[in-house]
Amino acid sequence: MRLTIKLRRMTTIKTTATKSNESDAFENAPNTVALIGFVLTAIAATSCVILFSLADQLPASIEEFQQMETGTSVQLRLLILGCSTGMLAFVGFVLCVIGLLLPRRTRVLATVGTSVSGFILLGVFGTLLIGTWLNPVTEEPVPEEPSTDAQSTEEVTLAIPLSPESEPDALTRLNETSPPVSE
Repeated sequence: MRLTIKLRRMTTIKTTATKSNESDAFENAPNTVALIGFVLTAIAATSCVILFSLADQLPASIEEFQQMETGTSVQLRLLILGCSTGMLAFVGFVLCVIGLLLPRRTRVLATVGTSVSGFILLGVFGTLLIGTWLNPVTEEPVPEEPSTDAQSTEEVTLAIPLSPESEPDALTRLNETSPPVSE
């Protein structure tokens, strides 16, 4: 009977030790969500650097920019790159915040990814807000067309007969007395 008790005690001790090692390993587990968010943020930061280098190569004045032959394709490329940078930074930010909220995971990549993607998003939206503030959209007043009453100064009265048999010459007289219509 003694032998069985000792075996039972050993197994319970082994089981307890294994569980504590597993919980320690789980607390230090890599944060896959934060890793993916960090990679997306790194790609967004790289595309942001490329965006600034492409924007630096553009002409400084608006007149030169409008005279470029390939202005539309350059603008389209910059727009696509800017939008993809903003979307990558936003998705990376969301994934890194989720990585920060996961229990028992490392938070180093999540913290770095959240801060870098937050700075990129702050730069993107800050640029939009400053651009809107510097160039507000103003509604130009629509010029009013002069009314038809102001253009015509003479009144025209038309006498239309009730029946064609009563006055057959009414249309002839109307055509002779009415002024010519200018279009």
